[in-house]
Amino acid sequence: MTCSPKPLRLFGVLALALLLAGCTTIRYEYYPPASDEGRICVTHCAGVREMCQGNEIQRAQYDRALCEQRSDSVYRSCLHQASNKDEAKKCYRPTCWTSENTWRCDENYRQCFVTCGGSIRAIKEE
Repeated sequence: MTCSPKPLRLFGVLALALLLAGCTTIRYEYYPPASDEGRICVTHCAGVREMCQGNEIQRAQYDRALCEQRSDSVYRSCLHQASNKDEAKKCYRPTCWTSENTWRCDENYRQCFVTCGGSIRAIKEE
């Protein structure tokens, strides 16, 4: 019996693609507006961003709680339907992965910051 090299070759191609892609991050430098009105406006933008981030954290917690309820239900159902210990051993509880995604909040903040008279410099780091 011979083994097919296709999975190994595919893994090598994927690993090479990831190495070549690298990681690019963007760092932002903020230059606040010169006027008092502009700075007050930016303070308002920051408050809106904090509310947005709080909402996103709550959404992620809610999604995780729902996922965990479904996961437990699937697991209990599998155990209930198992006719013996060997079948019960095959039952598993699906893992729930959720995280808050605040990129939209940050993007809205940057737009608001500029609208208030500030400026932002985006710096790509590789």
